[in-house]
Amino acid sequence: MSAATGPGGSGPPTGPSTGSSDGQGRYPGPMAYAGIGMLNAICLLAGGGLGWLADRELSTLPLFLLVGLLAGAGAGVLGTRAELRRYGR
Repeated sequence: MSAATGPGGSGPPTGPSTGSSDGQGRYPGPMAYAGIGMLNAICLLAGGGLGWLADRELSTLPLFLLVGLLAGAGAGVLGTRAELRRYGR
């Protein structure tokens, strides 16, 4: 058996599938949306958690908690944007 050789080879295509000419297969399924939701939840929890830890050490509650939540939300937006670009939107 031979391994897939990629474009121009005899093996299966190695790039993402764009579906048929009528656009089917280009939109994310429900699991992709669940993954995007989990990405956002993890970003918010990580930012908030790190901010809370910094506030606890520096006794500045809620300054870094709010900064961490904003940073987590920003990271979630950027991650969502990157994931949706994979589907052409």
